[in-house]
Amino acid sequence: MFWKPTKRKIREVIGLFNGHFIEVKALYALSFDEISCVSFIGDLEAGKAYEFILETMSAEIISTYQHSYFDHAEQKMFFNNTIFILKNKRIIELGNNWCQVLHTPHQYNWANGVINVLSKYKLVSNGPAIGFARQASAN
Repeated sequence: MFWKPTKRKIREVIGLFNGHFIEVKALYALSFDEISCVSFIGDLEAGKAYEFILETMSAEIISTYQHSYFDHAEQKMFFNNTIFILKNKRIIELGNNWCQVLHTPHQYNWANGVINVLSKYKLVSNGPAIGFARQASAN
């Protein structure tokens, strides 16, 4: 089934526009009249993930929405968030170093496959690790 925006009029957009861009779970519900399942992966090289999505899913992409910004030092546009609306009630949101895959309850195999491939693009930090050591048990 192809994605079609609903014909109903949106009266309240507070939940749809959260922060600096679209709240993707609200977009899913408004677009498909269903609640989505969400699979998440963090610590991701967004550029490589973006290329993977375009290369492997271009036939599935119905629409793309981006929040972009202009970097004065680089003198070009960069994206903060990209939302890919896919066929079969699927949406992928790609952020700065993370990705959310939204899907129906019957598409876990597909979503897990996407997350598994994206895990190959783990963000590698060149800086020193700063933080708290994890305790195996509470004091």
